[in-house]
Amino acid sequence: MRKRRDREEPMIHKSQYGGYRVRFFDQVKGKLREKTCRTKGDAEYLKRAIMRGDDLSLWFSDKVTANTPRDFAALADKWMEHGKHVRRLSHACLKNYESHLRNHILPILGPVQLRDLTIDHIEELARALRRKTAKTRSYTAIRKNRWEDSGDEISLGYQKEILTTTCMVTSWASKRRPSLIRENPFEGFKLPASPEHAYDYWGLEDEDKFFEWIEAGAFYEKVTTRYRNAGKSQYSMQLQLRNHEELRDIVMIALRTGMRLGEIGALRNADVDLSAGFILVRGSYCRKERKRKNTTKNKKARRIELNDDVREILIKRKRIPQMEHLFNIEINCIKFFSRTCRWAGVKEIHFHSLRHTCLTNLANGYGMRKPLPLPKVQQIAGHSDIKTTMRYVHNDIIQDTASLQWSRKERI
Repeated sequence: MRKRRDREEPMIHKSQYGGYRVRFFDQVKGKLREKTCRTKGDAEYLKRAIMRGDDLSLWFSDKVTANTPRDFAALADKWMEHGKHVRRLSHACLKNYESHLRNHILPILGPVQLRDLTIDHIEELARALRRKTAKTRSYTAIRKNRWEDSGDEISLGYQKEILTTTCMVTSWASKRRPSLIRENPFEGFKLPASPEHAYDYWGLEDEDKFFEWIEAGAFYEKVTTRYRNAGKSQYSMQLQLRNHEELRDIVMIALRTGMRLGEIGALRNADVDLSAGFILVRGSYCRKERKRKNTTKNKKARRIELNDDVREILIKRKRIPQMEHLFNIEINCIKFFSRTCRWAGVKEIHFHSLRHTCLTNLANGYGMRKPLPLPKVQQIAGHSDIKTTMRYVHNDIIQDTASLQWSRKERI
């Protein structure tokens, strides 16, 4: 009778030496087996895994393979492989995680054995990130335009993103690989608070100045060093920006539609209906993979109405039927957009800030007859939650707000 019960359901017994012993009948090997777990929770987890018919090889030391991760670096490789083949994360997302691991996380946590991981290790990583400084010029130049004095260190938001990636690795291991990490060692770690900064965007004067610079030929000054027998000398030369007409069209589309750069790069003739007066946004172009994807960021298609500036550009583009995509976003003046802004003499921003500029103009009525309601702005942006839209909408109008309150003399 006891043997029949063992075949039906795993049994858990408390061991006299500590821990909990799980006895079960292995259907694959056709024999009774047992495993001692450290805690009752682990024993219950193993019992559920047996009843589900999961692979039990990692629960037994004699079945641990040579490629079983022992340190954090090997575990991170397994996590990246799971994200690529099981979760099917996008190439851009995987490259972002890979950059976090290679440049920040693995130099500190990589050689640490999994059995030795504690919350002290991620706190050590947090202290190291606080001492790191920004290295790319576009990152530092754009931060100089922000209102707060953030210094040369990397932003709190970026530090939080790196630490979140670290916690994701151990959380995945504790849930899916309990034989490697029984409990998440970083579970008690509290991520640092990152205050939201004032996002940069263009005003109408920046927009006008940029297009005037392009229409004048997009000329810029470059200082060059010449080496001769007498020594070196510096001289200034005037150059013309290549693909400046393509740049003008792409920037105009971004400012008038609020589309993401990848969505602009994925536009085709079939996505434009000039007679009905709208663009159908239903794809995105990935510059890292150099291919078009048939879905947008939130997996939903949307329609955007055309204004006269956009209509004029699309009429010109649709006359070239052999073009697979209407716009080429691979040009350098788009890739290094903050440098292009510096040459044009306007505020240095990232290209994505043009989306902030468009949505801000729509919500506040800048350059329009009247402002749009926020649900309409959300519809144009393609956001699922209006809270996300509010992060893109910036309001600088403070007139007729707090000043409307009565003074004490007026109340009498």
